[in-house]
Amino acid sequence: MPSLRSVALGCIMCAIIGVSGPYWTIYLQSSRLYADYHTAGATFFLFVLFLLFNVVLGLFWKQLALRTDELMVTGAMMLVGGSIVTSGLVAYFIPSISSVYNLANATNNWRGELWPVMPRMLAPLDPDGGILAITRYWMGLRAGQPIPWQPWVRPLAVWGVFLMSMFACMMAIMTIMRKQWVDYEHLSFPIAQVPAELCVAAGSPWHRASIFRSKAFWIALGLTFLLASFGGVSYYLGRPTFFRSRHWVELAEEPWRYPLYFDVVVVGLVFLIPNRIAFTVWFVAFLSWLAKAFMTSYNLAFQDEWVMGGAMDHLAAGAMIVFVVSSLWLSRDHLRRALRCAFGRGETDYDSGEPSSYRTAFILILLTCLVMVGWFSRVGLGPFYGLVLVLLTLAIYYTMARVVAQCGLPMLSPPVYPHQFMASTFGSGSFSSSQVTVLGSHMGWHFDMRNSVMSGSGHGMYLSRRRRSGLFWAMLLGLVISYVAACVCAVWIGYAHGATNMDPWFYGNFPRLPWEWSKAAITHHGGPSGVRLVWGGVGALIMAALVVAQRTYFWWPLHPVGLLICSSHMVYFFSFSVFLAWLVKVLLVTFGGPAMFRPARRFCIGMVMGNFLAGGVWAIIDTCTGSVGDAVFYI
Repeated sequence: MPSLRSVALGCIMCAIIGVSGPYWTIYLQSSRLYADYHTAGATFFLFVLFLLFNVVLGLFWKQLALRTDELMVTGAMMLVGGSIVTSGLVAYFIPSISSVYNLANATNNWRGELWPVMPRMLAPLDPDGGILAITRYWMGLRAGQPIPWQPWVRPLAVWGVFLMSMFACMMAIMTIMRKQWVDYEHLSFPIAQVPAELCVAAGSPWHRASIFRSKAFWIALGLTFLLASFGGVSYYLGRPTFFRSRHWVELAEEPWRYPLYFDVVVVGLVFLIPNRIAFTVWFVAFLSWLAKAFMTSYNLAFQDEWVMGGAMDHLAAGAMIVFVVSSLWLSRDHLRRALRCAFGRGETDYDSGEPSSYRTAFILILLTCLVMVGWFSRVGLGPFYGLVLVLLTLAIYYTMARVVAQCGLPMLSPPVYPHQFMASTFGSGSFSSSQVTVLGSHMGWHFDMRNSVMSGSGHGMYLSRRRRSGLFWAMLLGLVISYVAACVCAVWIGYAHGATNMDPWFYGNFPRLPWEWSKAAITHHGGPSGVRLVWGGVGALIMAALVVAQRTYFWWPLHPVGLLICSSHMVYFFSFSVFLAWLVKVLLVTFGGPAMFRPARRFCIGMVMGNFLAGGVWAIIDTCTGSVGDAVFYI
């Protein structure tokens, strides 16, 4: 079981993360340490805890030093808590539930078309049904006006029932799959390798095997910290600088524009994955860019992509379905043993040391799915569509967690957006206006999916190694604390400074999208898209062929996981960095041999850590000075 000290410290840190995430990202618009899968914010604070307890206080009072298992538990709680405080949930969720009322005008006519069919319990309306609390949230309060907390209590509680059910279900799935992914398939979890080195070094920071004795680590950390800090210094001096840890060069014009985007964090993380997977990611990203450019040039793109999604989205969706099914099929031996253990039919110790018992995990999955389907029925979507949306969303998050664990991609968008896939599969005309608005409202928590509890909990379980018993409940506690702290902070920021003045993406461009899509879907009123189903079938066939080839031919160069990112516009941006990481690793191993890999690996971990530290340090400096827009770390 986790020690009381590690859980208490994890709760405190989750509260700090819940406040610092929205404050830094939404208000100060500084380094986006919680925006994506890279876990920069949690890793930064883990490094701070390591320095405070194990290096500074541990020198004078050894009892205060955190043990390796304690740092792992605290780190796992922070990884899960940090996954929802900005792009993973709150930065999209809080503005979206109120923007349909605040942004309504005579031009968009949301008042006449969307307001009457909106589930009123999901928005922070006044007790009498008015929108004064929402208007003041976006415009800001005058001096001396109290914050109207009451209108927010009900929607945050109602949404909280659904969200906590979804998150608990994700964590239960990762509890069951942890042994398969980590112990049997040996996925690399490159993102978790960075905080893992801190935890391993906690017991003896200056031991010969510790990463803190590595010159390569300190050289890389120092160089990247300085490079990132040049941006911070230049910001305060009001001068541009060429010394940045990321650079962007574009070739040709649209639609044939290909970015040569170099980012040291991407290079450092991708260096930690197998060469075949790195090559596959770059190769598939390059092919998908060619396909999109070709289709755009010859007007082959679908005209109603905004409502139903594009060709590559459905290609990836078909591939995703086959991938999830094949992944579960290849895990059948483990799942069979887990089920037998859960129901007491033998191997009762198979879940020994797991984050929770397998019986608890299976029961939680069943109960939370029932709660979510019932919740959707209550808000008007209906049990059938609710069940489909739950299963589809879980499949997408499962796929993305797997891609991040295997490919180390710090930034990723989903293979397909759930609301678009629902519209193309069943037809927008199959949904009533109220059902469409329910689907639109859920873009607030599953839009970009740039971070997730499933991925955060999976990395936390990998981080904790074999010290996992009881970890599930510690992480769930940290998640609840982060949710409450982040929501309260985001609401307070809006009333204190005016939500209109916050981050231009989260509070400017995005809040319109859920309701513009809802209105477009109501107007579209079409049937199922046969051509998109064909594209999905093509993706399914390609994925099936890749899975068979990988399992049959040892020389096969492409990994099936690469096809899952073919529709991700984010991977397209940094595919060149993936290619560089693959090329450098191939050359290094070929000419330097295995002896060169160990220092090179630590050098890459140092590169990543240096950027994380710079982002955190300058975010604290910006907090002290009140400076806005100093983003020294941003992928």
